[in-house]
Amino acid sequence: MIKLAEFKYRKKRKEFKEQARVRNNDYREIALTKMGKRQLMLTLLSIFGVTLLSIGSTFAMFTVSSKSAEYNVVKSGTLNISFDADSSSTIGLNGALPTSDSDGLAQTGNTFTITNTGSLTAEYTVSLQDDKDMITQDNCSDKQLDKGFIKYNIDGTNIKLLSDSIDSTIISGSLKAGESKTFTLKLWIKEDATNEALGKHYHGKIVVDANQEGSPQLATKLIMDKANVEDLDYNTATDAQKKEMWRFTHEATEQTTALTDYRYIGANPNNYVKFNDELWRIIGVFDTDDGTGKVEKRLKIIRDESIGNYSWDYNSAGNYTNEWSTAQLNNLLNSGAYYNRTTGTYYNNSTTASNVDFTNNGLTEKAKTMIGNAKWYLGGANDFSSSSSGLASHWYKYERGTGVYSGRSTSWTGKVGLMYPSDYGYATSGGTTTNRASCLAKELYNWYDSSVSDCKNNDWMYNSSNVQWTITPFQDLANYVIRVSDSGLVSFIDAYSDKGVRPVVHLNSAIRVTTGSGTKESPYILE
Repeated sequence: MIKLAEFKYRKKRKEFKEQARVRNNDYREIALTKMGKRQLMLTLLSIFGVTLLSIGSTFAMFTVSSKSAEYNVVKSGTLNISFDADSSSTIGLNGALPTSDSDGLAQTGNTFTITNTGSLTAEYTVSLQDDKDMITQDNCSDKQLDKGFIKYNIDGTNIKLLSDSIDSTIISGSLKAGESKTFTLKLWIKEDATNEALGKHYHGKIVVDANQEGSPQLATKLIMDKANVEDLDYNTATDAQKKEMWRFTHEATEQTTALTDYRYIGANPNNYVKFNDELWRIIGVFDTDDGTGKVEKRLKIIRDESIGNYSWDYNSAGNYTNEWSTAQLNNLLNSGAYYNRTTGTYYNNSTTASNVDFTNNGLTEKAKTMIGNAKWYLGGANDFSSSSSGLASHWYKYERGTGVYSGRSTSWTGKVGLMYPSDYGYATSGGTTTNRASCLAKELYNWYDSSVSDCKNNDWMYNSSNVQWTITPFQDLANYVIRVSDSGLVSFIDAYSDKGVRPVVHLNSAIRVTTGSGTKESPYILE
């Protein structure tokens, strides 16, 4: 008798087999950017029949950076990178069926070589990016296979999901002058792929970038490289591991697909960064929508200290709402005195405007170039005091849900926002009395209780001397907003209240780290 699990797996394999379409195409293209970047193209003409193309060509590459007096990497000599591969090889996906990791690794794969033919040591990255030209040509944007279904191996050991790659990078390293490195890329559909993968395919291209040794590293990648492995237990982690990012997986919500993000947790992790000529802290790495549908992994950071206590919303007539898109605080942060680093006026829990001065701590012109638009989710909550509704995981769904007061927006696109309640909840590591798992199973509304003090006391986002605003509204009432209290609990309060404001931004994906280790004494320095 066939076991039920085996029967379902066989059924799924049959469904995939029926849907699989192998497409043959001799598509070849060599892309040359204006910046001198050369691209080695890999067209994945169908996830069910993938062919490596457009290789066997040799390209020259020269990269020079001289952006500031503090960081100058101009060197003599030339930097040349060449690529070579067997263009006849194919990446097998085991009959286009969901494949086990062992079978995926057993594939022949596609082999290519990178050679540094220049006189300078080079740092390289190999990325697997969406081939937008092919997607447009085939008019198949709605048929692209979710990267969460695609597994890859390129170093012979580690198996990763394509969705977890940072800036699409699948491997990186350095090459001395005259040195070569050979890679074999293997792709397959993960064994537990759902029916969402049926009839889908994927177009992609391999892009190889190189820079002179010593060039700044992409901030997101640098910090992600330090992230803890998925199955690491906090209780058995080393002190150094505890201070780096931790992985969280989330189910799909009303506004988002299933996602994986990386967050700093604990009382004092290594998440300090110098931004806007002051200390900020990295909440984590998130799949960030720029408001146009383009999603990429970006660093989300929060000011280490509050810029002061301000009403979330208020006006001269004494009116206030929990609509973030029109809130007075939103205007201050995105178009007013704070954003423009100037003076202004503010209705701070009063119908009489008061003067505000951000000439010393508003956003600098340099800082504004380092942040980009992001889609902020404005879903609200109406019940969060029980274990079935008040956990950090529940808040995550509320925030990305569509439950709002009548007429309120469910999302907003802009540059400067505030923390989510879930950001605060997920930042705890727990302690010896109440461990991390127990804290995440305890409603945030009751974190003030002395019996679970380990939760807030081992949460770097907690501030015992300041009530902090979030961006999240209360669902059932028009004028209430969620806050994190100085006692550690999460609940709602009138929007006219003047509470602590810690601005939050998403850094552009091109931001690089020039130096620093993430400690308070040696924060990451951005370029």
